[in-house]
Amino acid sequence: MQAQSVDFGKGLSWYGDGWEIFKGNPGMWIVFMILLFVIMAVLALVPVLGPLLLSLIMPGLLGGILYAAREAAAQREMDINHLFVGFKDVETRNALLVLGAVMVGASVIFMLIALILIGSSMSMAGMMNEGHQDMLAAGLGVGMLLAMLLMSTIGLLLSMAFFYAVPLIMFAAAKPVAAMKSSFAACLANILPLLLFSVVYIVLAAVAVIPFGLGMLVLLPVTFGAVYASYRDVFPPPA
Repeated sequence: MQAQSVDFGKGLSWYGDGWEIFKGNPGMWIVFMILLFVIMAVLALVPVLGPLLLSLIMPGLLGGILYAAREAAAQREMDINHLFVGFKDVETRNALLVLGAVMVGASVIFMLIALILIGSSMSMAGMMNEGHQDMLAAGLGVGMLLAMLLMSTIGLLLSMAFFYAVPLIMFAAAKPVAAMKSSFAACLANILPLLLFSVVYIVLAAVAVIPFGLGMLVLLPVTFGAVYASYRDVFPPPA
């Protein structure tokens, strides 16, 4: 699970790889996305337990999508059952469920920290500037800005820990904690190409949502293919 650094331009060329993966079987990829959206929508309708269950199984679903991307990249036939392949092997399924549980726990802690920071900034601004509305607004603004910066930093660190964790579990049989550590190290070693990757995605997403969001049916599978391509480059298979 030793990661290697890649060139800055890879952050863009991965989308080219993702497009090649998508255009091999665009119809199946669109079916994959629709089925994924249906699963998400159905679980979202179930109060409390639905979103929790979705968070738990999402790494398994993502693992299936990346498995399909690997099959497509190798020019093998895609199958709708690939979406659920992450749940077939017991060890892989358990590892992905643990990863999902960690993601749920991290999200809860993240929200608690956000609430504490926002509440603290508001209370401190109120105590320090009582009776001075202009100073209160200024103090609250600074406090909120600092809270947002800290939350953004924490969110970035969590994203780095999870970005490659799913493919490492799926394709390298990594344990959840080891996968997150390797993912974080890999993202740190490739921070510039991944930054370019993120910027390109934001630009493409802004265009994809214009036609009633239908462009996402193409952009999302291309992006999943690009993520697989990045994993393949950052974690090359042993010779």
